Amino acid sequence: MPPTLITNVRIFDGVSVIFDCGHVLIESGKIQQISEHPFSTALEWTIVDGSNSTLIPGLTDAHVHVYQDLTFIETAIQYGVTTVLDMHNESEWFKKMKAISCERNDVADIQSAGLAATVKNGWPSAILRMTASADPTLEKRILGWPDITDKETADQYVAKNKAMGASFIKLMQEDGCTLSLPFPTRPIPTPRLEVQKAVVDAAHHNDMLAVAHALTNDSVLKMLNAGVDGITHSSLEPVNESVINTFKDTDAFIIPTFAVHASSSGEEKHTRERLAADIADTREKDHFLGCLHIMHTGFSIQNAYDQIASLKEAGVDILCGTDSSEHLVGTRAGASVLHELWLYVNRCGFTPTEALASATSKIAERFKLKDRGMIQVGRRADLVLVKGNPTESIDSLYDIVGVWRNGERVVWA
Repeated sequence: MPPTLITNVRIFDGVSVIFDCGHVLIESGKIQQISEHPFSTALEWTIVDGSNSTLIPGLTDAHVHVYQDLTFIETAIQYGVTTVLDMHNESEWFKKMKAISCERNDVADIQSAGLAATVKNGWPSAILRMTASADPTLEKRILGWPDITDKETADQYVAKNKAMGASFIKLMQEDGCTLSLPFPTRPIPTPRLEVQKAVVDAAHHNDMLAVAHALTNDSVLKMLNAGVDGITHSSLEPVNESVINTFKDTDAFIIPTFAVHASSSGEEKHTRERLAADIADTREKDHFLGCLHIMHTGFSIQNAYDQIASLKEAGVDILCGTDSSEHLVGTRAGASVLHELWLYVNRCGFTPTEALASATSKIAERFKLKDRGMIQVGRRADLVLVKGNPTESIDSLYDIVGVWRNGERVVWA
């Protein structure tokens, strides 16, 4: 593959605009040079004119569920999402999808938690028995999930997940109180706090991050006090000063997943319509524009918006993630990231630059993905070229003209 030179382009490096008219040389899958001054070119180089456009790092969705859905990672990259963080998946499915993402540049790369730290009859078995009930293998799969009850099973679980290729560990703290669904038992079983702490300790002992599912202030506080590095949803309860202070004290991050919250509450359908306009398949469009309508009375997405605005103001790192999957109506691979970022700006008071950082450099920093997430010499050439200036108008992300992964251009306008 010959070198590619992107010229005369505004460059957002993941933190800020470093040049209004710069030049980026891609070679051997990596960013080789960045300059404010034109390069001397060679005949075999591919030249891309970036005039009136902005080059940004490839976007990352910090909360998805790929399962074994190849279409998911094929679709994600069409929206500029070059990496997805898979928050619960069957080991064999993950290994299969990871192998594909290593062989092909026209799909998003996957980093995974593998199987979450589950307990018998706990989350997410309760929700999957409803959203994926048509899967004839579901009950067999659930029987094979971990049942973590003490330090010994916590240590065994983390070691097994790491050996199969997991990059981080996912905990579950969900009793079902936020969702108006007929769960078999209520509250849904959750691990004891000492068990959750044992999982976190085992993860950290193995140099792995630990993140946790939690939807209420009480659950968030339990997980933060257990020592997790991040929370994978915003709370659906009113802003709580104790939660904000504990985030600050523990230096934990949060992944809002407004995309799935909006579906759960039956809101924000109209703000998805622009992204849905180009979806040709009627079934896929209906899936994206649908709503789950499962949020219980007393909880709201407005609480989630208010919490994230308050956490941002307090200096807590916000990482873009959507909880997208083929099972969850109201989400779509890649498109939900653009919607999520729009909601950060238009519902929570983020600047466009802050929103972009949440899907690029901040995820790379907090998940220790040192080879991506920024436009820097030596990093992977996972890049997105958009018309206009998304650091001034986040809507510019809807006009993608080019996507590169590992230096190969895989999307054209």
